[in-house]
Amino acid sequence: MKALYLLLPLTSLLTACGSTPTTEHNVEKLDYIDLSSVELRDRVKDYWSVFTKVEPLYPIAAASKGLAGCVELMTIINSEGKAQGYKVLSSYPKGLFDKAAARSLSSWAWLPTNVNVTKQPILTHIRIDFMIDSIPVGKKYLKNCPAGETFQVTGKIRKFY
Repeated sequence: MKALYLLLPLTSLLTACGSTPTTEHNVEKLDYIDLSSVELRDRVKDYWSVFTKVEPLYPIAAASKGLAGCVELMTIINSEGKAQGYKVLSSYPKGLFDKAAARSLSSWAWLPTNVNVTKQPILTHIRIDFMIDSIPVGKKYLKNCPAGETFQVTGKIRKFY
């Protein structure tokens, strides 16, 4: 009899779960030009030019230790000239500057060039460097954040949070 009391609610639960309709989310697929390969990264300027570049805030923990670093992000510049999402591809020191770089990138704006009258979205890489003016960068920074490897690099950061 006890088994019947357990079996009846369990059967009702399984039946209810099996009859629940599945919902399908229609997500609009973004049609973009992939300029993320090393060979094509320089072509970004043919489609979009930076209109507003917001310098990232330097994390106090990094500044107090005199740390320099970089974050390489992959993002889509959408048809409105805004960064649409991002993925951290690499960062040095790992994770230290990621949030500051992403927060900064979300405030950037681009204008379409004369070639890009249709405002075609593109997929690209952007690197944001973090350096303190008065402290020279070390060998580890130069090894992990080599010059000339990415599309865009910010200047030296002077703001802290």
